Amino acid sequence: MDPLEGHLHKQIDHSRDFFWHRVRWRAVARELHGEPFELTDVGAGIGLLGDLLARDFSRCTYRFVEPLESLEAELDQRFGREANARGADGYRASRYVTLLDVLEHQEDDRAFLAELVSKMAHGATLVVTVPAMQRLWSGWDVALGHHRRYDKVSLAAAFEGTPVQLREMSYLFPEMLAPAMVRRLRWRTGGSARPLDLVRAEFPDLPRPLNELLYALGSSTERIRRIWPAGTSLLAVVQRAS
Repeated sequence: MDPLEGHLHKQIDHSRDFFWHRVRWRAVARELHGEPFELTDVGAGIGLLGDLLARDFSRCTYRFVEPLESLEAELDQRFGREANARGADGYRASRYVTLLDVLEHQEDDRAFLAELVSKMAHGATLVVTVPAMQRLWSGWDVALGHHRRYDKVSLAAAFEGTPVQLREMSYLFPEMLAPAMVRRLRWRTGGSARPLDLVRAEFPDLPRPLNELLYALGSSTERIRRIWPAGTSLLAVVQRAS
């Protein structure tokens, strides 16, 4: 099994309640307006976004693209084969497209974004999240197959040449900078990571009180995300030019 595939499979049991996923969803959900609408989730992984959409936007139509075959098969069973948009010429019916913590896995991020934007309808909105701050790079990133971390300048550069208008670029999780620096010190790497390091890369099983405390803290900082000069994640919202 591909290391990233294994990592995603292991998230299925506890990711729905994990504070990080819940805070990220808050940020994404703020950008979704005017039901009913169709959303295409590129790099859907375990399909968590589809579950959250069904819960909070009951009139939304969910479509997904997932290149890992075992995950794709599971998504086909859960959401129906008709929801599978892999191989589609475009996402012309989708008002929203999401790319959540996927871009950092692409060796050529500019080419990936250019192809994705070309499939979007004019006026459609793309919501992107990526790991932030290259100075936080560590063996954790290597173990998960990341090619880079981003700041506002490098993420904006990845969109250069695409017909989009930037609506927002904000940092998330400023409160996690200190733990990320500790992780960097513990995961020093010269560019390689052992396969067993993936075990250490899993999201931890947190005691419920701590998980809820971190969710409350993350929710507070997410509400005023535009003021933070740094954070461990970066959110971009762009609209395809008409």
